Amino acid sequence: MINSITTTENPEAPEPRPESVPTAIAPTATRAPASTPAGMVTVVKHPVAQHALTMLRNKLTPPHQFRTSSNQLLVALMQEATRTLPTRAETVPTEKETAMGHVLSKQLVFLTIERHGLGLAHRMAEFFPDLLVGTISYDPAPNGQQTDARLHLPNAPALGDARVIVFDPIVATGASASRAVGLVRRVGAKDVALVNFVVSASGLETIQSRAPELQIWTAAIDGKLDPKRGPMPGVGDFAARMFG
Repeated sequence: MINSITTTENPEAPEPRPESVPTAIAPTATRAPASTPAGMVTVVKHPVAQHALTMLRNKLTPPHQFRTSSNQLLVALMQEATRTLPTRAETVPTEKETAMGHVLSKQLVFLTIERHGLGLAHRMAEFFPDLLVGTISYDPAPNGQQTDARLHLPNAPALGDARVIVFDPIVATGASASRAVGLVRRVGAKDVALVNFVVSASGLETIQSRAPELQIWTAAIDGKLDPKRGPMPGVGDFAARMFG
């Protein structure tokens, strides 16, 4: 059972037609009551995000446009996922006098699962100059199964004091994302969120069953998996289209 879903939309845009969704997902997503002891799933419906997602879904989109749309979608999702970052007041000199402003007061860490998000990390640095970027990898075992997750983060700060964004562009079964979140929590991270472009309904349930309080930001929830256990309709082979 999926815990709760929020949508973020353009307030001036016309009301979108209801999408076909599985019965486990409310057709009209609403914010869960404050008493709900559950994580929040936010489906970002900003027009730019949904335009970029449509470009990713289109199998005719060429590689350069696929990469551009991936960048656009990640920016839109990250803006929402970091909306609650804490700030501190700071007075700065201007050309004529001083001005009171606010600056970020919490370190932001961006962790990509495997190599899929590394090609997009540089775009994030334009918005967050002090961003720390790392990866989470899985070493294949002899039997073909994945081993425990490994964190690669040079010059890592105390993660307990940071906002950690785990990025997995396409979440199918939810197994890799769940293990990645579990890893960063075991090494001390307390403020953790998961960002992805598309998540399957079953993958979302898996993640929430293991981390019910986790904040999740996505552009779409796909209702089923294909025979290769990828979300449907999905975006195809993300890595091949991103790097091909």
